Amino acid sequence: MYPKIFFLLLLLLLLNACGKKEQQNAQTTPKPQKTVASAPSSVPQTPPSDSFLIRDVDHRSTRIEFRGDWVLFHKIRQPIVALTFFSSWCAPCRGMLPYLGDLQKKNRQDLFLIGVLVNDDLNDTSLRDFMHRYEAPFFISNAPDNDALGERVARECNLSENYPLPLTVIYKNGKYVMHIAGAAPYEMLQSLIDQLKEKKD
Repeated sequence: MYPKIFFLLLLLLLLNACGKKEQQNAQTTPKPQKTVASAPSSVPQTPPSDSFLIRDVDHRSTRIEFRGDWVLFHKIRQPIVALTFFSSWCAPCRGMLPYLGDLQKKNRQDLFLIGVLVNDDLNDTSLRDFMHRYEAPFFISNAPDNDALGERVARECNLSENYPLPLTVIYKNGKYVMHIAGAAPYEMLQSLIDQLKEKKD
């Protein structure tokens, strides 16, 4: 679908990704912008099959709903949304965060980047310090729904529940485009965003 990108994806086979860290305890908690984007008219107006509320350290929140082949991102006006699932203990994740911040700054009109902290126990204060240390000034969710959202997205990508980290999943106008398991280079992500911006749907 995006020919230039598939060649670059081959490079990812050489990159390391963190596996999901084993849960350290047995408990499993079913764990933006002001403008609200209206759903395209072709989106089924039926109750959502899955809905996840995520929020960042500043208590801004958005709801992500899966409706058949569509994903609705409430309160987000940009046409391209990237979800990056990561953990603070994952070295490739930490290495990727600074240039994800650069990617968001450069493409703020077209891209909304959502970091989703999974399989981790940072509180908001610790996460804020972590974001400052790794220069990640974008929306990072630290919400109870994060782990369940990660599992739901992994199923959609035909990955196991022990999916590799980081995992980046890209959507345009509510439709899945592709996912990248492992650390993706900045140039590859920017090239993909440029192609998506040029492509008329």
